[in-house]
Amino acid sequence: MNPSAHVNSVAALEVFRSGLILFLDQAKDAIITLDMEVRRTTDWLDEQLGYWKAEIRDAENAVFQAKNELSRKRMMKIGDRRPDTTEEERALKYAQSRLEHAEEKHAATKHWLVVLPEEIREFEGPSRLLQDFLDHQLPRMIGLMEGKISSLEAYAQIRSTPRPPAE
Repeated sequence: MNPSAHVNSVAALEVFRSGLILFLDQAKDAIITLDMEVRRTTDWLDEQLGYWKAEIRDAENAVFQAKNELSRKRMMKIGDRRPDTTEEERALKYAQSRLEHAEEKHAATKHWLVVLPEEIREFEGPSRLLQDFLDHQLPRMIGLMEGKISSLEAYAQIRSTPRPPAE
């Protein structure tokens, strides 16, 4: 059996080669962007852990102060009746919900600081394979394709050159 390429258009191969080069550039940029996002996310989580620790301290202080204000108000007497403590009770509930929110966020941040490195390791394996393909194999394939395009163009030149008549 005689293998043949049946190439109808060298220009189509050149367009495909150009598409591969564009893909190579965009894929490399995407990997760099993803690596930067992973670093940025890890740094952000570290910052968030400190932020939520500080928020917990502030919220604990607010709860302590709200409890003290409520206790102080409850001890007061105006004549023979106790004063209205609605405002202080509201402030205590708000401080407690703020503390609960900060503790939830702190716990979630700690959770992601544990989970994220494992997720990053899972991402890095395929990412390295793609990076290797982009750095080594795809440029070789593009070079091979360029050589084949040149050969086909040279062949087309030979076929289109008029032959002198046979004597």
